[in-house]
Amino acid sequence: MLRSIATAIGLTCVTVQPAAAQNPAPSLNGYVTVSNAYWDRGLAQNDGATLEAGIDYERPSGFFVGAHAANLDFAVEYSHAKPRDLEIGAYVGYHRRRPNWSWTATLGRYAYPGAAIDYDYNALGGSVGLRDRFFYTAYYTDDFYGLGRTALNHEVSISQPLPRDFELGVAVGHFRIDGTSVDFTHWNVGASKIIRRFVLDLRYYDSGYRSLSYLGDPSDEFVFSVTCAFGGNRRAR
Repeated sequence: MLRSIATAIGLTCVTVQPAAAQNPAPSLNGYVTVSNAYWDRGLAQNDGATLEAGIDYERPSGFFVGAHAANLDFAVEYSHAKPRDLEIGAYVGYHRRRPNWSWTATLGRYAYPGAAIDYDYNALGGSVGLRDRFFYTAYYTDDFYGLGRTALNHEVSISQPLPRDFELGVAVGHFRIDGTSVDFTHWNVGASKIIRRFVLDLRYYDSGYRSLSYLGDPSDEFVFSVTCAFGGNRRAR
């Protein structure tokens, strides 16, 4: 999903968020993340070992293009002959930065190849940042998971750098699918440690949604992840 975006809280050297800074030359960046779970919108998309990878290319003008992939494991689909086991996202967008403000607009396509049900959808996202510490992020789709219903997820996050390359972060968001009972708040809080191009992150996730469904697993959980960033420039979110 659009990474609210959900997940990274302003890690200042990782390319989890696409197109974060205006670079004087074209920039190719990527990341690989290994974790004990994969969460989005306050729900676990995979409650076990997860490998996620992404790459993006940005022009000095601010235009960028990229893609990411992650393995999934939805408990509600264990009996399905062809469950969702892979998410692939591709996106294009535009980013601008000012001394105190930054903003990003993104159009993405998310696909679940091999699944028996067509969950693919498009999403329009955007984010606004203040001093690389306060962020508001949202994404909207008119056909969430192929249901023919609109959905909106938006989130406010705050990050606080600490000595020795530590960082604390907290995020609170809300997700709603129109015409359904899905309407809940989600949140996470955690700490990160930057070691060169690696980020170690320990984060607690929870939400107000309590049903095990096609949206994911609502059980609260601590998630530990290790991210390795690579590319031409180490970029802020």
